[in-house]
Amino acid sequence: MKTDTLKKSLLDYAIKGSLTAKFRRENNGLNAFDELEIYNDNIKQKRKNLEKKLKICEKELKLEKDKEQKAFLKSQIQMLKKELTKCKEITPLNLSEAPFTIPNSWAWVKLGDICEIVSGGTPSRDKIEYWHNGTIPWVKIADVKNNVVNQTQEFITELGLENSSAKIFKKGTLLYTIFATLGETAILNIDAATNQAIAALIETYDYDTKFLMYCLMSMKDYVNSLGRGVAQNNINQTMLKNFTIPLPPLKEQQEIVKKLDLLVSLANDFAMTKENLKRIEKRIEKSLLKLALEGSLSKLYRRSSPTLSAFDEISTYNDNIKQKRKDLEKKLKICEKELKLEKDKDKKAFLKSQIQILKKEIAKCKEITPLNFSEAPFTIPNSWAWVKLGDICEMKKGPFGSAITKDMFIPNGNNAVKIYEQKNAIQKSETLGEYYISLEHFEKLKQFEVFENDIIVSCAGTIGEIFRIPKNAPKGIINQALMKIKLVNEEWIPYFMIFFDFLIKQKSQENSKGSAIKNIPPLDILKNFTIPLPPLQEQEHITQILDTLFTLKKGLRME
Repeated sequence: MKTDTLKKSLLDYAIKGSLTAKFRRENNGLNAFDELEIYNDNIKQKRKNLEKKLKICEKELKLEKDKEQKAFLKSQIQMLKKELTKCKEITPLNLSEAPFTIPNSWAWVKLGDICEIVSGGTPSRDKIEYWHNGTIPWVKIADVKNNVVNQTQEFITELGLENSSAKIFKKGTLLYTIFATLGETAILNIDAATNQAIAALIETYDYDTKFLMYCLMSMKDYVNSLGRGVAQNNINQTMLKNFTIPLPPLKEQQEIVKKLDLLVSLANDFAMTKENLKRIEKRIEKSLLKLALEGSLSKLYRRSSPTLSAFDEISTYNDNIKQKRKDLEKKLKICEKELKLEKDKDKKAFLKSQIQILKKEIAKCKEITPLNFSEAPFTIPNSWAWVKLGDICEMKKGPFGSAITKDMFIPNGNNAVKIYEQKNAIQKSETLGEYYISLEHFEKLKQFEVFENDIIVSCAGTIGEIFRIPKNAPKGIINQALMKIKLVNEEWIPYFMIFFDFLIKQKSQENSKGSAIKNIPPLDILKNFTIPLPPLQEQEHITQILDTLFTLKKGLRME
């Protein structure tokens, strides 16, 4: 299970009451409704007291003649009225269709009923005096990390605070992002002001701030679904105030926080362990590939098969290529001779096409020349050969972007030809993708067709990911983000596939060009990449050993 999924499950488990079922059985006298009733009684009494003070002040104001005293009484009256507006009782919601079931001792309430929601502000950037040598921490979305704000990237001055809607919130205040990046939560660990993209939730009811934070964290997906805005998502304060929150008794909130603190900490440790194991796995894989590439992994095999030599196999291959070229050249001469004598137009056209095919086949008849390295990248066994990548395979990049346009796309059907995309290489699948072209357009792009055992390579952005086209794969062509590779000897494919990532992908990334989007190097650079080539039987032995070792290596994984 992914760490984020695990955390989400823990939060979900907690806010539905499952995490504290035992606690409730042991403390069955606790009830959120009783606590709300006590709170409401205190609010009623507070309102009465304030109303009493207000009447006295209003009466004194009518009788008072001194200007200064009258001004003081007026300010007192305004202050009392503001306090009275805050004296709101909390009415538990009677939800006929609650978001989910909660324990009977818990209550559903509106977020705006248990806290005051205040957003911050940003002093004018044009006023240097609002920012220069500022001492007041100013929180923006980038500062809201790991559910706590310990420090900020920017500071504002007292003048900037006075001349903006920014306000200083006390340490311990819960912050909530309401613009662009929605639903991120953090508790202030310092006194600080915030920008307008962050709302401060100021406690008016006695709840555990961290419980509310965990509760809002569990609602993140829901909040993002509510986001409105053309370019960036946002939610307004009214929406936030109307969020329905499950409210347990205070002591149970504290118990939930205690348990979640421990469990979330363990989940974070679990994530770190997974990352460490991934790094270890990568190091093991790199070490195994290095040992294999240098010949160390198959040292015993060579001792038992001393007659095997890549040079002999290359010599045999070259002899076959020479013979093939002779046979093709012989056929070409016959066709050219027939073409000179032929008078029938259709037959002449056929002979011309045959001649073109034969010339293309002859062009592919290239011998492999082992490299005589005075300064090889590393030492390999004497029975192995260094070769250029371009000598052992054919490479072709996909068509230019303008060659395949949206107006060519048709629904999948009997006469539809698949367009292989980068996702096919990245996710190692021939079934992904939804774009198809007609047979008519396919004929114009036939040079980009892929066949069984062709290897497709991602060329832009995520570069160097490979996939071998399997048997019975859909008929198709590559798009502009792919390159296809065809080895001259298909028996080399398993060895080639294993080492492509280590040798070619790494070199491609080192040599890739492009600022925003990385691109695979030009073909002339790729063709000049050098790779070590063992004898075929030793390749097969290396492949089998690595398959076994990689399977054992997977035991480190924590899914």
